[in-house]
Amino acid sequence: MKMLLIIYDVMYDEQVMETISKCCVTGFTKWEKVLGKGKRSDPKMDDSIWPGYNCAMMVAAEPELANGLLAALSDLLKQIGEKAIKVFAWPLEQVL
Repeated sequence: MKMLLIIYDVMYDEQVMETISKCCVTGFTKWEKVLGKGKRSDPKMDDSIWPGYNCAMMVAAEPELANGLLAALSDLLKQIGEKAIKVFAWPLEQVL
């Protein structure tokens, strides 16, 4: 299995959620109003100096589903812009 961490601008929440649904992802954990700064992005602190915030989502998936989701997110990223979505993946082992 793989664990995917998807971080994206809240402006694209609807498109990301549609992509997740189209890829038949049945389980995920989502955090709203995630604050922070990326390596090549402005801070998003949801205040008057650094407005805006992100959402974050974790998806545990078998390799085939993970690869399909990554491809769909890559297509979405091409449509909405390079800084809008970041995805990180690592191997996952369920222990309990």
